[in-house]
Amino acid sequence: MKKTQKKKSNCRYIIAIPSYKRAELCNDKTLSMLKKNKIDRQNIYVYVANEEEYNEYKKTLDPSSYNKIVLGVIGVTQQRQFISEQWKEGTHIVYLDDDVEKVDMSLSKNYKGKSLDFFFCNAFQVCREKGSYIWGIYPVYNPFFRKPRPEVVSDHLVFIIGAFYGIINRPALKSLDIPSHNSQKDDVERSIKYFQQDGIVIRFDKIGFLTKYFNVGGLGDLESRIQPSKIISEYLQKKYPDYGKIWTRKKGTYEFRLNRIPSSKTNPIETKNKTRKNKI
Repeated sequence: MKKTQKKKSNCRYIIAIPSYKRAELCNDKTLSMLKKNKIDRQNIYVYVANEEEYNEYKKTLDPSSYNKIVLGVIGVTQQRQFISEQWKEGTHIVYLDDDVEKVDMSLSKNYKGKSLDFFFCNAFQVCREKGSYIWGIYPVYNPFFRKPRPEVVSDHLVFIIGAFYGIINRPALKSLDIPSHNSQKDDVERSIKYFQQDGIVIRFDKIGFLTKYFNVGGLGDLESRIQPSKIISEYLQKKYPDYGKIWTRKKGTYEFRLNRIPSSKTNPIETKNKTRKNKI
């Protein structure tokens, strides 16, 4: 009796994981999660800031869980821009933080029981069908908040969290670049910039993920975030007055909450694949 061979996915994407001084965490969380979900290691790239970090990650990471460790630049905003510049136009890139320990698709009728690879492939397909170059997932893990949400939100501006999102790469489009000073709320500005550029962003609101992001606490952490959050929120308010407003949490931190602006584009897009090779 012949063994049935597992059919490989026809879609192509790469997973980019920026990480800094968290080799063990990266290994134990995101890389472990991807391995458990049977994501092809050839798709996975870990980006580090300098040679010292490169050597530490090389020593620490499970070599069976990734394709390559790439020497990039320091700073999460700068690193994400560096990653985009390393890949040709049209490349499907999934950005993941280094501490993602679980992806929950159990509330989605479209993705429950499906593989994470299926979700990634389908997310980019939905982007192409709807005319978006970016997709994200619900920014809060709590299933209580996700359960009543729609499967896909694409009819208005929504926040695309920077810890877990995908793009159809356009490295030459400098209007999408995020200023280096905006590292705390770069995902808010990215959401706005993509919406300005394309008239649409996409979020899968039944999908959630668990990360250290949701468990940050302590007085020291809070105090260190208040003033920077105020400065960046005021910067966003000044630069994008029609796209949101400043909101203060009970603990004193500042947010820039996006306005519900209707989408203006719903047509499919065509991404040109230029002939230049990827740099890695």
